Amino acid sequence: MLDRLASIIQPSIDFSTLPPILRVLLLTDGTVTHSLAAYFAEDIQVNCLSQVQVGDEVIEREVMLVGELSGTEYAHAHSTIHTHLLDHEMRRRLDSGQAGIGELLNANNRETFREITRIHYCHDLPGRPNPFKASTPGSQVIARDYRIHTQQRPLILITEEFPVASYLGLGE
Repeated sequence: MLDRLASIIQPSIDFSTLPPILRVLLLTDGTVTHSLAAYFAEDIQVNCLSQVQVGDEVIEREVMLVGELSGTEYAHAHSTIHTHLLDHEMRRRLDSGQAGIGELLNANNRETFREITRIHYCHDLPGRPNPFKASTPGSQVIARDYRIHTQQRPLILITEEFPVASYLGLGE
């Protein structure tokens, strides 16, 4: 299976050494929020950090997925959403910032296809600090980039970032 994924996994990543739950999250084609809730047995809050209209038909959105009980920051996501492909109710719920986009698509029975395009380590970029409060300088953050298609058109471009330290020692 990993041979098929070689084209999307950054060569410096030894995928087999990552915690099992992190490997699942990086490759899932379901919602990360539901997977986290099931694995950690706690509700996951989708904290909308920013949501900005960019042009007439595009929103840039940034969220943090946080354990409701533990306060653990499990994932950070940045999305570019083509809003002209959303119906009015989905757009209203998205604007409220109360749910992840995957949850909205599932709740509306929207048929989608997720295409993972890259798995890579994140590095601090000038002007872009590490979004995880609990991380220390040099902490590993691994990410996946993917597209969600609907009606055979790209609806959302997403980068999800996971602090490796939050997943160490789990399920091994």
